[in-house]
Amino acid sequence: MHGLKTTGYKAGLNALYWSGAHWFFAPHVRGAGAILMFHHVRAAGGSRFQPNAHLEVTPGFLGQVVERITARGLDIVDLDEASRRLADPGARRFVVLTFDDGYRNNFTEAYPVLKALRAPFTVYVATGLIDRTAVPWWEVMVSLVEQTPRLKMRIGDRVFDLPTATLSEKRGAARTLALELCSVAEDAQRDAIDHAAAVYGVDTQQMLAREMMDWDEVRALAADPLVTIGAHTVGHYALARLERGRALREMDQSRDRIEAMTGLRPRHFAYPYGSHRTVGEREFDLASELGFTTAVTTRRGVLGPETRLTALPRISMNGHYQSTRYLDLLLSGVPIALERRIRGWVGRPASSSAR
Repeated sequence: MHGLKTTGYKAGLNALYWSGAHWFFAPHVRGAGAILMFHHVRAAGGSRFQPNAHLEVTPGFLGQVVERITARGLDIVDLDEASRRLADPGARRFVVLTFDDGYRNNFTEAYPVLKALRAPFTVYVATGLIDRTAVPWWEVMVSLVEQTPRLKMRIGDRVFDLPTATLSEKRGAARTLALELCSVAEDAQRDAIDHAAAVYGVDTQQMLAREMMDWDEVRALAADPLVTIGAHTVGHYALARLERGRALREMDQSRDRIEAMTGLRPRHFAYPYGSHRTVGEREFDLASELGFTTAVTTRRGVLGPETRLTALPRISMNGHYQSTRYLDLLLSGVPIALERRIRGWVGRPASSSAR
């Protein structure tokens, strides 16, 4: 089903692109700028089972993105400059590059590309992942499904006993588990993942050491004027599902930890997941209360002077759409405006496909 949805969306984007209509309508909907969202940057994997492929782009495509943006006459700026330009109606259009979570390949693969091109960027660090006290449950889930012919897992009050021998079964199991893990309480989600990992022998500490940066790497990035380190909570929880005090601590303590380990106090924040269901007005107010200059969601959109600085939309650089054709379309704002119009007709909010 996901493959059909992607194919259908691509067909619509291609039709829009070749019609050239986006160039005509862009001046009305492209806004003052845009924030692009990335997660993994690494070479394409060889496995056919990649339920998180939407979170991955190649280093080559990242370089193409930067070159295309500059060729289109847009400035790549950091978040402080973006904030200033949003307050200035006469400022040049801009793009901000952001990376979520703190993956090691942001340091080993993305950083060399961006440094060579002198492109500023932001990495939002979930400090628990760097400290190895939290786990990326979405990565653990993939490992569980990938390595077993059948997976039995309790999530909250429900027990799932799923066949995972074939590629089709693995894809179906991953969809089922991801939906359930995102619907239960945050602590129940983590309990389910921790228990299953222990039962099936998934070494989450080894995974963290392999996939996530350590503090030496975070410090190396923070020392470069091209790089902004932002906060992304401690445990990568959906903040809207936590009680207010706990949500506040997640946001504040991640900032404190980054300052303690790098000497720099983050001014910018990213909400984990960042969708309408996982972050809302309460969290936007918390970010303002804590004094963050900006805070980003995963709600799809471009930026304008009216955009709330603690509720900024972003455009996901989805791994299924690694073509500068789609980048041109998304930066025009036209597909986003059309999507909002359609969703308005059916009463559904627009959101990103990212976690």
